[in-house]
Amino acid sequence: MNINEAARILVLDPIHGAEVIADELKALGKAVQVFNPYSNSSLDQSESHNYDLVIAPVHLNPNFEIVKHALEDDIPFMSHHEAVKELAAINNLFAGIKVLEVTGTVRKTSVCELMCQLVKNNKVLSHTSSITRFKSPENEILFPRLGSTPANVLKVMEIARGKNLKPDIAVFEISLGLTGIGDVAVITSLEEDYKVAGGTKDAVEVKKASLRNYAGKDRSVVVHPGLLLSDLNVSGNTYGAKDKTLWIEDTKVIFDGVRTINGASISGEIAFAPIESYVATDYYRGCLEAAFCAVLSLGIPPEELNIEDLAPVKGRLKLEKIKGRVLIDNSNSGTKLKFLAEITELARRISEQMVLIVGVESQYVCEGMDLDELKEVVKNGVSDFVEILIVGEEFKGKIAGKNVFFTDSLDMALEKAIADSDEGSVIISNVKTWR
Repeated sequence: MNINEAARILVLDPIHGAEVIADELKALGKAVQVFNPYSNSSLDQSESHNYDLVIAPVHLNPNFEIVKHALEDDIPFMSHHEAVKELAAINNLFAGIKVLEVTGTVRKTSVCELMCQLVKNNKVLSHTSSITRFKSPENEILFPRLGSTPANVLKVMEIARGKNLKPDIAVFEISLGLTGIGDVAVITSLEEDYKVAGGTKDAVEVKKASLRNYAGKDRSVVVHPGLLLSDLNVSGNTYGAKDKTLWIEDTKVIFDGVRTINGASISGEIAFAPIESYVATDYYRGCLEAAFCAVLSLGIPPEELNIEDLAPVKGRLKLEKIKGRVLIDNSNSGTKLKFLAEITELARRISEQMVLIVGVESQYVCEGMDLDELKEVVKNGVSDFVEILIVGEEFKGKIAGKNVFFTDSLDMALEKAIADSDEGSVIISNVKTWR
């Protein structure tokens, strides 16, 4: 069952974009109802079997009553991701636009932002969990902030049309998988797995399964970290090692047999002299390799890429000066404690005098930080730092140490770190917050 064949459609989960999808369906003349499965209300059971199609997010708990009833009535299901793909095709949403979409467990925002930097000489519409904007060589237009739920692809394009913007390239960060709207898709990572759908699915498996949204699609290219795609009828480029199609070696980007949406296979080198302090980290090396591989897959000639002023992404291991100190800013919604060893090693190359800011601004994120893991970080690192500042009410009184202090916010912690450190010191900011 596809959208064109369905007359009556039930769309679940307005918290994650059901209303946006419903509006697009209504514009096509469909009879649509939106229902919030998290509420205490229930759908009229006399009506629940009258739908031709149910559209639900991939993370929805299958034990919700509305889902059970629809399955019992043999009503076909479609994911929000699949609905976005179909609606984009029906409305010819991306005519004349090259589209990149990015998913993964970590590094999504960084890869998106680096891709935008590489193609900055074009008119680029980009949507990430941090920012949505249209940027051309002449100007920049900021959009309202929107999450990376797949339905917001439709919302972003609606805003762009309203502003009469005509991008050459569109970049979308998508949560929990690929929709299939892109010419090139990127899976940045599959580590740090977690459960979704009421604990019934692994997020990694959901992301892998979403590759099927590209199966058989003309000219599609999927950039990925070594996944097997042969059984999915999807073409793919890989990155990160000499046996892949692209990797960074010293001051060169080397590509060998990168497949493009133009049907070509390209090989060569790009002289590349990035800021050593960030590209030397595994985090940024992987992000840069994914970004280079993706934009080359679009068929953009290597000589047209902007490589002169590539810079770290705000909140993603970005180095900056602040009142005579060096700040390594890795505070964002996806930050992990596992990155700290690498960040600390980077900081130690700059100065032995280090201050660590870590924790959670819980009012901005839905996923916190594990207390036991944080305790272990403090226990193992307490002698490495002049001071450890922990952000978050939930950690107060639960972690001890002579140089451990607590603050209510990242801003307060940064002020204290500056006040308590000498010029030339390094401050590591690794707080989970929305940026």
